[in-house]
Amino acid sequence: MTAATTAVHTRRAPLGARMMSAIAPYGWSGLGVLWLGILLLAFVLPANGVTSAFLKGSAATAFGAIKDALLLGLFLLVIVTGRIRRVPVPIVVIVLMIVGLGLVSGAWTSSFTQAAYGWRNDFLPFLALIVTPAVLDRRHVPILATVFIVVAQIAAITTIVTWSQGLKWLFTLGVFPVPEGEPFPSSLFVAGSIVPRGFSPYTAPNESAAVATMMLAVLWTRPRWPLWLKAGLTVLPLVAIYLTQSRSGYLGLALLAAALVSWGIFRARPVMTWAFLTIMAAAGVAGITLYLFIDKVVSHIADPSLIGHSDSLLENIPFLVTHPFGYGLGMVGPRALNYSSDAILVESFFLLLAIESGILVMLLFGVLLVYLFQGGLRARTLDGFLPAAVIAASLVSFTVLPTLQEGPVAYTLWILCGMGVVAARAGGTYRPVARRAVTPAGDPSTPTPTAPETGTATPVGTPVGTLDVAPGQRRRRAPAGASGEGDDGRRGSRRSLRGAGDDGA
Repeated sequence: MTAATTAVHTRRAPLGARMMSAIAPYGWSGLGVLWLGILLLAFVLPANGVTSAFLKGSAATAFGAIKDALLLGLFLLVIVTGRIRRVPVPIVVIVLMIVGLGLVSGAWTSSFTQAAYGWRNDFLPFLALIVTPAVLDRRHVPILATVFIVVAQIAAITTIVTWSQGLKWLFTLGVFPVPEGEPFPSSLFVAGSIVPRGFSPYTAPNESAAVATMMLAVLWTRPRWPLWLKAGLTVLPLVAIYLTQSRSGYLGLALLAAALVSWGIFRARPVMTWAFLTIMAAAGVAGITLYLFIDKVVSHIADPSLIGHSDSLLENIPFLVTHPFGYGLGMVGPRALNYSSDAILVESFFLLLAIESGILVMLLFGVLLVYLFQGGLRARTLDGFLPAAVIAASLVSFTVLPTLQEGPVAYTLWILCGMGVVAARAGGTYRPVARRAVTPAGDPSTPTPTAPETGTATPVGTPVGTLDVAPGQRRRRAPAGASGEGDDGRRGSRRSLRGAGDDGA
């Protein structure tokens, strides 16, 4: 260890300075303007449900349309300025095909207003997956991640406080008394209980749990944050998820934990690729088995909610045969009840897309998820793993529920996936190489240590995994950015190292 490096470790900067460096490791200058639109969405999305409940008539509609107008405006700017070229081509192609085929299915809907409303709820949020990586740079990602985490803490406190008010909160929101002709809000209660589930600031418990679980994925993929801080910030979202009593939220937590543990195993031992898939599958099977055991063996009572999910799936599958090209835009899902009393209610966003706009749209949605998940697995840095972590956290929710029909949930999912795409783009792609090709000569038994946060090898020996390079080309360190730090999180020069004693390394 050099004298300069020793000085960095001995002269630790104050905690506040180290935290500011972790929040904005690339500095606060030159951030631009367009990214502020994504920043605004981070604040608007959680407030959408509660604010719309208190506002009346056109005011509520106008507030709900803020996020949609903002996204459409950013999308047009991305096209006009040519920044769409920064987005991976497969994402652009798949997203535009999904959105375009959704528009085509509007031909089966007799009401233009209903079709437009359906496209806004079910397809417009997909554009956030194009806008986010087109607008953001590497330096924006840690700042936005911090904002999302702080907002998640506020949302969790809101869930806890409003849940503690019980039925009184439902009267405050105007849910009770139930207007004549409106269905009873059974989703806000567990069968046999008169105590409401936690859900605010979102519109329903399952949606609240889905977003909180995704926020935990953001928190635990922050590469520079200390473990004690992550653990402390996990408490409130965990309590909020528990109060929602959402089984999809509980299973999402299990899959998220399995994904994070498996990512660490995969980076430490690349040959254990199958361990990743095994742990993920085992977590899902164990969670479902435990629930069924408690439900059927311990309580001896069949859960009406579970029966409702299974019946809905079985009853709506025939629509895929009778309407392979879609039943009609805006005519499927709970949101369709705003325009039609004979709307098709389905308990899965996969089936919602298939029935509404055709089987091909559902298949494209699946391909998009696989592409993003695979990109997260191959990311060289922990924050680049974010798309895989977010998908793992929310997969159960939108597979058995139409949660992505709620704008705040869908927007959050695609923005976070876009942030992960940006981080992975800057950090490069991780490719395991043969162990015999990297073992130091003369000492084949010498282990190769890896950095715990990025999965990159330390200077001892040769790295286990590396950025893609051309055959015969020498591997070299990623170039340092304007702040003296490369995309992989390492300092680019000894001078920058001496000036960065506040990053907590």
